[in-house]
Amino acid sequence: MRVVSGIVALLLGIAALLCAGGLQTIWAPPETMTATVGQQPAEAPLTVITSGIDAVDEAPVEYTISGEGSFTVMLGRERDVQAWVGDAAHNTVTGITTDVPGGEAPRIEVEHAEGESTVPNPRGSDLWLDVQEGKDRLEQRWSVPSDGDWALLVARDGTDPAPTEMTVTWTNRVGNSPWIVPLYVIGGLLVLIGIGLLAWAAARRARGPHGGTGTPAAQTGGPASPRPTPGSSGTGSTAGTTSRGSMEQGPATPSRRAVHGIGAGIAVLALGLSAVAPAGAAPRAADAASLAGAEASAEKEAYPVLTDPQLERILDRVAATVRSGDKARNAEKLKPRVALHSLNMRALNYRNRKIDDSVQAPEPVAGSPVLAAAAVSEPSFPRTAMAVTEGEGNSTPQILMLRQASARSQYRLVANAPMTPGAQLPAGSLDQGGIAVIGSGDAEGLVMAPGSAFAGAARYLTDSRDEFSKRIEANPYIDAIHDYQEGLIENASDARFSFWRKSVPRSVVGLRLADGSAIVIGAVDAETVARPREQGGTVIVDELAAELGGDGRETTDGLRMTYREAMALHVPAAGASGDASRISLVGMADELRAVSFLD
Repeated sequence: MRVVSGIVALLLGIAALLCAGGLQTIWAPPETMTATVGQQPAEAPLTVITSGIDAVDEAPVEYTISGEGSFTVMLGRERDVQAWVGDAAHNTVTGITTDVPGGEAPRIEVEHAEGESTVPNPRGSDLWLDVQEGKDRLEQRWSVPSDGDWALLVARDGTDPAPTEMTVTWTNRVGNSPWIVPLYVIGGLLVLIGIGLLAWAAARRARGPHGGTGTPAAQTGGPASPRPTPGSSGTGSTAGTTSRGSMEQGPATPSRRAVHGIGAGIAVLALGLSAVAPAGAAPRAADAASLAGAEASAEKEAYPVLTDPQLERILDRVAATVRSGDKARNAEKLKPRVALHSLNMRALNYRNRKIDDSVQAPEPVAGSPVLAAAAVSEPSFPRTAMAVTEGEGNSTPQILMLRQASARSQYRLVANAPMTPGAQLPAGSLDQGGIAVIGSGDAEGLVMAPGSAFAGAARYLTDSRDEFSKRIEANPYIDAIHDYQEGLIENASDARFSFWRKSVPRSVVGLRLADGSAIVIGAVDAETVARPREQGGTVIVDELAAELGGDGRETTDGLRMTYREAMALHVPAAGASGDASRISLVGMADELRAVSFLD
């Protein structure tokens, strides 16, 4: 009976081991998983691919986008992609469903949204960190430059339907069948039990039917040893040693994997079967709660609206546009990348230089190197950024203020001014938080509201005795302006001069910096009035003033010349004391705006 039981146990054990080996080899799941789009969605000019496709594996997935003809794939923050898409019709790839019926492949989930059937071509938008061109087929690995939610925008030209045919491939980490380890354990135990029963039966037969121990056969077997039991440590150690020895020989085969599994199964058994869990099982509640908390924290974390590569590309495009306009002396060429005060100042210069070639050209706008930078932390539009650059053609670094009005518009240069000699600004970078646009009357956190600082600086530039002299830092550029104006007033023999300044309404652009201080750029209208010093005398004007005034080169009544000045101020943070609390003039430029002859 024991022989039959041993044979049955041995056969069942071998069968269990073979089944475990088969589940690990022949019937094992594939090494990689591939998901495809099931039913193709309705056509749309845009396709959005979210980071949900990367959630199926701990390593970046491989994805393929297919579509007949050429298309463009753009990488940007998910919030920026959604902002650009707006109300347009689009298809969104949200993720991958792996919980599918047996025999079916995982599905890429796609959601369709109705909306505008045509949109502008998004390819050249400043929002994208990277742009890839595809033709018929594009294979990529999901790789993002930093933390946060990223997405891909796929489009042709904004009119033709964007590709939606897609596959995603990743390493299959779901694991083999959960029965592999139990089968190895059960099979190993059954084999040991079978061997033990057969050995026991053989020993009984050798001792004879009455269990005698004095027969020659029993004596030749050597000293008596304990009867092996199914769980004896000696048999288990031998099995473990045999498994390790077999693993070291030759290339991996199903048999080796099976033998290795026996050792793994016995090791698991030693730790307790309660520790065995199917691969891919859900995390414990505590782990899930911790993960949810981390995700919630990540959602609240703010990310800069610009990265360094984006800013560099934007500045290069702005600089190229300005060079084109400067070369042609045509303000129309500036409009794609220059607006507001910066556009007005250059337009005045182009006009004046066409009249008088001796008028000095404006300082070039350099895209690099970037000496300092700051961008608003709030992702809503409009967005404002500042950069300080100094190219080979600049006599001093230049402060550039940029603004993006909406998601589908580009950053444009709205205010700029060459820095005054000796001026200093706090160092800044795009990864600093707390950057925000401030209004002209917003004095919170500052020693003075930007508008008040602007008005005071304008008064002090006009009159060195103004009380604002106590609130502004000494500056060689300001001293030069005072010396020039006072020299004309005191020393001009044929004319009487007077000066007056006021800030241009709604021209002030303020940006709170990371250290709490603010940089403020705006426009000032500066008037210079010249009258004959004596009754019947004349004032002779230059060619430019005569052309703009339209009343000849001489006047017996006098004339008024209005200059447009670009002025940049640094306003310290509240709490600063002594000289550190003073407003400083950090940038200045001017152009003659208008001339009128007095009656």
